[in-house]
Parts: sequence; structure tokens; C-alpha cells
Amino acid sequence: MSLTALDEVLRNAASVRVSEIQWYGEITVDLSRPEERDRLRAAMKVGSLPGYVCACRGQARLEFFDAQSEPLTEVVLHHGISLDWQWESGHAELADGVVLLRWLEEHGLPGLLLSDAERPERLAWIAAMPPALEEMAGDLVGHFATADDSKHVVEARKRMRAVDSVTGVLQLLSWYASGIGGSVKSPPYEDVPGLILRETPIAEIIAALEDPRADARHDAAAARLLLVGNSRIKQRLDVARLPGPLRVRIREAGYAVPQWAERLLLNA
Repeated sequence: MSLTALDEVLRNAASVRVSEIQWYGEITVDLSRPEERDRLRAAMKVGSLPGYVCACRGQARLEFFDAQSEPLTEVVLHHGISLDWQWESGHAELADGVVLLRWLEEHGLPGLLLSDAERPERLAWIAAMPPALEEMAGDLVGHFATADDSKHVVEARKRMRAVDSVTGVLQLLSWYASGIGGSVKSPPYEDVPGLILRETPIAEIIAALEDPRADARHDAAAARLLLVGNSRIKQRLDVARLPGPLRVRIREAGYAVPQWAERLLLNA
């Protein structure tokens, strides 16, 4: 299916009902005027079909209707960057998600653009990226975790192996602690540091956490990786290999994040 497939359907739209999924606001916009319809079509221009699928519910649902008020199609906006529609390969990435968010703001849904913590946090997440991965920022922000590692995660893991082990693990843990972090609504791309660390030997993680440069951020990230998440093949054995004082330190860092407390108790 082509990049313009959705746009071809939207040519016949006469109105759109937009429902916020997380904030429960709703608007209906008349698209019968060609200039209004074309402006929204431009805001929803698809830039690529990378083939991933986001598992979250999304930010907003856009229901389009024709001139007879019959349902035309439905699209779900995810994280201000991708659209869930009927593409066979998965979600589509917007050419410029900010343009669509601004259109929504102008038409009465400002929360998606102004109140969503993800936008500034996404910049913080990118800024925390290890220097060895900076050239891959666009690919990694566009990554949505699947059962198998994407080629971008595999390449990122390869690049980090070229960095000094302790320094590299500390950089990845610091990155894992950035962004929205422990929120239950964390965008899927924030799992990338954990996916990269999935195959890192526990001995290297311990060495990094015992390095004088390790601080509270690294402890919190280690709690997310080893105690909250479920990505490492021998996770319980890894936790058992942590020196006693280090295990206590990491667990306390995990309990400091309210969203993790219940899961930590279940995994205790």
C-alpha cells in the first residue's frame, strides 16, 4: 500500500470527529470546505511506512465521515509521530507530527500539544543518548519494541560494544533513566536502552554500578531493567548474582518510583 493511500480516502471526507483517548475531550470539525479539508490532509501527510506496530491505545482517534454522514475511515494517532490505519505493514510515520498536533490545538484540543509531557521528555531522551548512537537518533526514536530486536537495536548494540564496557553500560543506564521513564504510559521507544542492555553480561552491569561514577539515575535504571522489566533471559539469576548491598540499593531505587512499587512486590 502506498504512502498516499490514506490521503486518497480523505479526499472524500466532509467531517471528522476527534476523540482524545487519554484526556477524553472531543471535537467535530466541518471539512466540507476544500481548504479546511486540504489543510488537514497536509497535516496528516505520511512520511514513511517503517513496519512497526505500537501496542498502546494511542493519543487520539480521528473518525472521518462523507457528505452523507456515513463512516468513511478511522485513524488513531500515536505519540504525535505515527498513525494506525489499515496499512498491511503496520503503522505509518507522519512527515511532521507537530503540524497535526497544532491543527488539533487550533480546533480545540490543546492538551495533545501543550499538556503531553512526552514532547519535552522526548527531547530529554534524545539528549541523553550515548554519543556513539547520536547518528541513529531518528531510527531509535521511531523504534517500537517487538518480540524480535529490530535492525536498529542490533546496530545500536554493535556500536555500544565498541565503547569501554563500564562507560558504555553507565551511558545506557543513564539513558534508560531519562524521558518519562517509569510511567505506565511511557512511549515504546524508551525501552530501547533496555533492549540494548538485554544481552550485556550481568558482571559488566555490576561493574558499572560499582563504579564511582554511578549515581541515583543508574540505580533507578538498573531497577527498571532487572526488577521491573522482564526482558533478560536469565533475569532472576542475574538478580541473585547482585552483591547484597547493591541489590538492596537497586531495590530501594525502584521503590522510590510509585509506578513500580506493586510490580516490585510481586517480583520480590
